[in-house]
Amino acid sequence: MRFIEVASVVLATAGFWIPLGGPARAAQVRGEPTIRVLVFSTSGSATVATTTGFRVLVGGVLEFESDRGGTVSVYRDGRALTVRHDATDQSASSATEVTIEPVEKPLSVGGVWYPGSIRALPREDGGVDLVGLVPLETYLEGVVPHEIGTPGPDAYAAVQAQAVAARTYAMSRIELNREKPYDVEAGVMDQVYRGNEKRGRMTSSAVYDTRGLVLMHKGEFCDAYYSATCGGHTSDIRKIWPDRPSAPYLYGRRDRGEGGGDSFCAPARNFRWRYSFSGRALGDTVRRTLPMVAGVDEAEVGELVDVRVRERSASGRVQELEIVTSTQSFVVEGDRIRRVVMLDVGKGRIMPSTLFDVETVMSGSRVGVVSFAGGGNGHGVGMCQNGALGMARKGYSYTMILQHYYPGAELKPGY
Repeated sequence: MRFIEVASVVLATAGFWIPLGGPARAAQVRGEPTIRVLVFSTSGSATVATTTGFRVLVGGVLEFESDRGGTVSVYRDGRALTVRHDATDQSASSATEVTIEPVEKPLSVGGVWYPGSIRALPREDGGVDLVGLVPLETYLEGVVPHEIGTPGPDAYAAVQAQAVAARTYAMSRIELNREKPYDVEAGVMDQVYRGNEKRGRMTSSAVYDTRGLVLMHKGEFCDAYYSATCGGHTSDIRKIWPDRPSAPYLYGRRDRGEGGGDSFCAPARNFRWRYSFSGRALGDTVRRTLPMVAGVDEAEVGELVDVRVRERSASGRVQELEIVTSTQSFVVEGDRIRRVVMLDVGKGRIMPSTLFDVETVMSGSRVGVVSFAGGGNGHGVGMCQNGALGMARKGYSYTMILQHYYPGAELKPGY
């Protein structure tokens, strides 16, 4: 039997709530920090567009400037990194980094307009990374609408809670990655950030109303993970990601009020779901995914015989899934299960969550049909975003929402 350990994945409970105040490690940061966001990465060249003037600096020193807009090409010239204004043919090169600063309006990368400057960095493979340099609160205005959407005013408290969670996550990554070329990526591996796209009054107000506030635990920034829908019970990080630091506020809890009743996330579209596959189709899937996710040689994966749940966590999530084939059995753990039992390999659609039951119909000695009946969408660790929306619509404040999903954490000024 092959045993596959849990991989580290990115892409953020009632308890005692400690009020604002008191010393915190985060308070050592003076003033609003600038966050470095990887917005574009390519093994080739890149283009930055601007409609107004800009400046180009190398090592903080002005190399050239222009009062004209247009496109700025970023490419490798041997080992050097070169930035060239296509309209004027002005250029600057460096072996380390080149920064493009807008004069008035944002810069565009890949059709997305980003506030702040863009720093170009050379990649080891000969390509280019483009890193946005933006004040933290401005960054959050480009994160919150993409992470929780723009619900009605009755759910404003959930948007405020999302702003605090996103700020906490960002601050923790600024501290963790200070020696690296960037703090976070602009996609689901960290937090979805799309610059000025979808920036709106409600989400920006939620950022402003919670300005600087973060969640702390024992003097450290919390790992403020969150996901779309927990399905009725948030996950225990020790079971989902056993190789990551854990803390009591991420041990998981029922997603409902103290008096019981329906789960806060019950109205969510993915609260409950079902997906069925023929045994042959699922066998084709795992022959492709096991090599990708677990490093298994494709020749080791025979025809699918059966699928069995071996162990569950306290939240009901599948902790160990056994995939029996004609050659041998494989045991997949934790969040890796979602990347092995994929809904659509070609489109990269993974199983919504590991909160599911397995129903099989045998065809002779092998499985003929496999159904996964489950609930939730995402890893389930930390705040349930649809649960937060449900709480807000029931009249809970954003501090109460944060208390529910991160019990025992402290709400404090981060700077």
